[in-house]
Amino acid sequence: MSESLSRTPLYKNHLALSARMVPFAGYEMPVQYQGVIEETKACRKTGGLFDVSHMGQFVLKGKNVLPLLQELVTNQLNKVAIGQAQYNFLCNERGGVIDDIIVYHRAENEVFLCVNASNRKADWDWLTSHLGAQLDFQDLSEQTALIAIQGPESQSVLMKIAPDGDWDRLNYYWAKETSICDIPVFVSRTGYTGEDGFELYVPSEKASELWNALLEEGKTRGIQPCGLGARDSLRLEMGYPLHGHELSPDITPLQAGLTWAVKLDTVPQFIGREALLKERSEGPQIQLKPLVIQDKRIARQGYEIANLNKQIVGTITSGTFSPHCGSPIALGFVQKEDSQNSQYLVKVRTDWIPAQSTSLPFVPSRVRKNTK
Repeated sequence: MSESLSRTPLYKNHLALSARMVPFAGYEMPVQYQGVIEETKACRKTGGLFDVSHMGQFVLKGKNVLPLLQELVTNQLNKVAIGQAQYNFLCNERGGVIDDIIVYHRAENEVFLCVNASNRKADWDWLTSHLGAQLDFQDLSEQTALIAIQGPESQSVLMKIAPDGDWDRLNYYWAKETSICDIPVFVSRTGYTGEDGFELYVPSEKASELWNALLEEGKTRGIQPCGLGARDSLRLEMGYPLHGHELSPDITPLQAGLTWAVKLDTVPQFIGREALLKERSEGPQIQLKPLVIQDKRIARQGYEIANLNKQIVGTITSGTFSPHCGSPIALGFVQKEDSQNSQYLVKVRTDWIPAQSTSLPFVPSRVRKNTK
C-alpha cells in the first residue's frame, strides 16, 4: 500500500475488524469486512455502518450566500429552508459535471457542502475562484469524519444510544445539530443506499468513539460494518450516479437522466445553463440506460454495448452482481438513436451476452417519506 495514501480517523478501527483495505480517491479505505454480498444483504435487511470520512466538507459564510452560490449550481436553492439539504451539481460552461454535491442550508448566512473526495481540490478551486472575494470559505475536511448508518434498524440504534434525539421528527434530506454519547454531531437523514438512514458529521478526534458506540448497539440488531464494495452495490441497485462513471466534466446531468436536479426554467442563471438549455432543446446525444445482464458474468466499466446486429452503440459505466435482483446489473450510455431499444448485447471478453433494458431503481427505494 502506497505511503502517500491518506487515512481516515477510523483506519485503526477497520484494521481491528480485519477489513481488507484498498486505495480509493487518495485514501486507504475498507473494501469489505465479511464479504460484499453479505454486507449488501445486511444493509437492506437490518443495517450497515459505513466510514465515508474521505468525503470533503466545506463551509461557506456571508451575506447572500444562497444567491451567490446559486450562480454555480443547478438546483433551486431558494427552496431550501434552514435545516434542509439539497442534491446539486457544479457544472462547467459545457454543462459537464465538475461534481455532484449536497448543499446544507445550515444557518441564515451559512452553507455546508459535502463533496466527493476525488474532486475536493477541483471543487475548492472552482468555488473560491468564482466566489472567494464575496464569501468566507473554510475546508473542514481534515477536522471532520463522516459515518453513515443505513438500513431499517438505523433509527432504532440512534434512539437507543441517544434517546433524546427526537429522531422520528428528522425528515428525509433534513439535518440538525445534536449530541450522541456526549459527542457533538451534525446529522442528516441522507445516504447513498436507498434505505432509510443517517449521515453523521463528527469531529475527527471523536470518530472512533462514535463508531464503536454505533457498532456495539448495531450488532445487537444485526447491523454490520460495510465497505466500499457494498456501498457501490447498494448505490448501483438504486441507479445512483458515481462521479467518474455516470457523471464527469464531459457528461451532463441531462445525459445521466438527472433532470430533476436541474431547474432550467426557474433558475435564471448558473454556469452551464446555456449549454444545458441547448442540449434540452436538441435532446442529449447519449442517454444512460439501466440494464439487467442475462448471464452470470458481470458487465464492467468500459465494456462495449451493441444492438442486436452487434453494432457498437454505447459503453458500460458501472456493473456489479445484485444479490437482491439475483443477477448482474449495469448502467451504461447508449447513443440517442438506439436509446429506445429494449434488448442489447454487452461484450464480455470475446463473447456477446444479452442485456435487457429496465427502469430504475433496480430495487425499490425505502428512503424516509417526509411527514412535514
